[in-house]
Amino acid sequence: MKKYIAATIIILILLSISPVITVSQSVYAGEPPSLTAKGAILIELTTGKVLYGKNPDEKLYPASTTKILTAMLAIELGDLQDTVTVGEEVNMIPWDSSKAGLLPGERMTLEHLLYGLLLSSGNDAANTIAVYIARKVGGDDLSVSDALAYFSRLMNARARQAGALDSNFVNAHGYHDPDHYSTPYDMAMIAREALKLDIFRKVIATTTMRSAVLENGNPRYWVNTNKLIHQNNKEYYEYATGVKTGYTGEAGSCLVASASKDGMELVSVVMKSASDHQWGESRGLLEYGFNNFVRVELFKKGSIAETLPVENYAADDWGSLAVEITGETMEVVVSKADLAGIERILEWDEDLVTYDQGSLPRLKAPVKKGQVVGSLKYMLNGELLGQSPLAASRDVKAPVPVDTATPGGIRLINYLVMAACIISAYMLYRMTIARLRRRRRRYYYFYR
Repeated sequence: MKKYIAATIIILILLSISPVITVSQSVYAGEPPSLTAKGAILIELTTGKVLYGKNPDEKLYPASTTKILTAMLAIELGDLQDTVTVGEEVNMIPWDSSKAGLLPGERMTLEHLLYGLLLSSGNDAANTIAVYIARKVGGDDLSVSDALAYFSRLMNARARQAGALDSNFVNAHGYHDPDHYSTPYDMAMIAREALKLDIFRKVIATTTMRSAVLENGNPRYWVNTNKLIHQNNKEYYEYATGVKTGYTGEAGSCLVASASKDGMELVSVVMKSASDHQWGESRGLLEYGFNNFVRVELFKKGSIAETLPVENYAADDWGSLAVEITGETMEVVVSKADLAGIERILEWDEDLVTYDQGSLPRLKAPVKKGQVVGSLKYMLNGELLGQSPLAASRDVKAPVPVDTATPGGIRLINYLVMAACIISAYMLYRMTIARLRRRRRRYYYFYR
């Protein structure tokens, strides 16, 4: 009996402690999860639309999430198959840095350095990449310290190009420096740019890698620090695709995460989370996005928006015209709750159409292929989601001048000819009858 009572009490206690269940219910109810992170953001990757933000523009320390930008510059400015010689720059990182285990004089490809940078979060790999890229772009004569400073300038310039306007990077690895900072929004924009690169996606999705051997002959074994992509880890998230972890005492726990589900890809950023909370908070943000938002293709370039009747067209035409969407294909991300409220509006050039009560507008011939005849708009709660010009898909000719009396053009001549034939046939009939009557009268008088 005592064991039974004790077991019952334990079960009741466990049922009363349900933070995970609470978060899950709030996500499905349309509410974002509660966060310990000081700053956070959630965006849809393709459009860049912000789906959630908590202090998204606050300047915070990014720690090793900085390496996303370092990797992007390595891929864009370097040659992945170049052999890079590790130099004294690996001795210029703080003693408590995370390391890939590189040794001065060691040689490996830039691609292998990317794995050391992004999987084991090696500050030594970051410095090696920085010196290599700086010398490749700025000149081989750069000293190590000058090369590292030069690379920082490249980082800031590339960050601004990505839309990260409130950041400042002073090193390639993210080890704490009071002048090295970013924002959740900026880190999301940098990650969005990096995710356009196939090799970057490949590396961040790799869980482990056995690479070249060290100078002492021991094998190198790198393990990705992102627990969301490890299937055997309790923090595993089945839709996760990357991206990068970060931690320093001043930065707290940071994580830039990406995930893909049902054709939609999201990026979340949490900065300065409580210890070990970055995993659950990132999962919660990503699930909130997948459960409450949907990507919608508003229109596709070259597709038919409407088919309109045409008036005053030539006789060899069929009197209707397909109107094409000429704007670039456009997708938007909207809340599932707002999906039914999207309004489709067609507007026509008043000089090119006439209106009949209760019917579609009628285009006036002539119309040239590619001629803009109107526009297509999509609205949501008074906000313009997207629009495109509408153009004629083909030429529609007007009737020749002699036929302008009727919309059918040349058919008027056909009617006139037909009428003339009928009249002529009738007159011939009357003349024939009259001739027969005269013959009968002559016959009657002759034989009488």
